[in-house]
This record gives sequence, C-alpha cells and structure tokens, in this order.
Amino acid sequence: MKFILKYILLFLPILVKSQNFTYLALEFGPKFENYQHFDNGNELHTKPFFHSPIGGLIVGHEVQNKLAFETGFLINNYGESYRFKGDFGDFTSTSILACQLPLRLKNRINLWKNKLDLSTIVGYSLVINNYYDVTSSGLYESFSSSSGSIYHVYSEYVSKSQKRFFGLIETGVELDYKLNNSSTLYLSTTYLAGLSKVVELDVLYSINEGKEETANVFSNGDYFSILFGIRYPLANLLPDKIQD
Repeated sequence: MKFILKYILLFLPILVKSQNFTYLALEFGPKFENYQHFDNGNELHTKPFFHSPIGGLIVGHEVQNKLAFETGFLINNYGESYRFKGDFGDFTSTSILACQLPLRLKNRINLWKNKLDLSTIVGYSLVINNYYDVTSSGLYESFSSSSGSIYHVYSEYVSKSQKRFFGLIETGVELDYKLNNSSTLYLSTTYLAGLSKVVELDVLYSINEGKEETANVFSNGDYFSILFGIRYPLANLLPDKIQD
C-alpha cells in the first residue's frame, strides 16, 4: 500500500499544474487469460478463458489532442485453468489477486468531426502480486459423456505463484466518442504479454482409471481484454478556486 501511495504522489504535481489537459477515467471489462502447457500424456490442453473482469481508475494527460499519456490503478484477479481434449473435465480456480499499475502512450487519429477518434495503444504495466510465494494443492474429478462414451477424469495439482512483481507489455486499439458534456466514452481492446513465468501448476492425472500422466501448466501473465470506459476532464471536477 505504501508503494501505491508513493506512486500516486509522484504524479500529483502534474495533475495540479495541468488540469485543463488532464482527465480521470473509469474502465471495466472482461479479460481472457492465456495459459501454456507441457503434457506427457497428450490429453490435457489449455485455451483462453474468462475468470473475472478487470477494472480501475485511470489518470491521463493529453498533448495537442493527439497524444495521451496514462497511468492508474487496476484490480486484476487472475485465474488458473486446464482442461482435457474434447473439452471435458475443465478445471478453473483463482491463482493471483494483483494490483496493476499501467503506463500507456496513446496516439489518436480523428475519424469524424472531432467526435470520433481511433487510438493506438502501447504500454507497460507493473503488476504487484498479493499471492506471492503462495502454494496451494487440490484434487479435481469429473464425469463427462461425449459421442456415447463416458469419461472419468481424475487429477491432482500443486499450484505456486512465483513472483512478487512482474511486468506486462501492452498493445491495443481504442475507439473514442466525445459527448457534448466534455466527457468521452471509449471501447478498447488490448493484449498484455509477460516475459517469464508468474504462476504454474504441476498436474498428475488419469482418464478412465488408465495410466497416470504428468503435465505442467503455466502462465506468463498474458491476457486479452475488452474494456469499456468513460473519462472526464479533471478541471471540470474541481472547484473554480482550486483551478485558479
């Protein structure tokens, strides 16, 4: 928490001196996480999945209505998941509860009458893992039917969150629509990619009481998000005395 307060205070002078070009935004939306795996039995697989939404507060500063620099604070609840071929026997649980501090650069291009803009996004996010060095384990069992056959899946897993801090590279696009009251609605789609493992699961499983196989499921923190947001000029939110 002390780190987050220092981070906010670092940008406070910018907000005070440049209110007319600074805005606040709230954004929220679904994210789809991407896990990878190694599997000795060739029966387990991973694919993008939804576990929980992501959202938070953003502070931005515009330069000549073309470039915008943003930072903020997001709550990011990571999941962990694996499933078996045929999409039977899928397992999902919470792996990381994280605080995410994004730094973004947006380049805006007007599409229509200074009302509709398209922006490209590049950025970097520092993620603070509140479940650092936490190990969990459990059992998972499922009965499913497919093409007339009944499948019995039994698996054991050990999950470990490896890093206290990790970074994500962000790229994306955004569509902005300016309202008459100076606020802006926006829709963005972004992909964030990590550079090293942040969580992994060691899995031992068997199908239909067959041979036990081992697999390793892991994530670099990668996810794809669709965010809906609204932003408003900071100067319009402050009393006139403070603006002067």
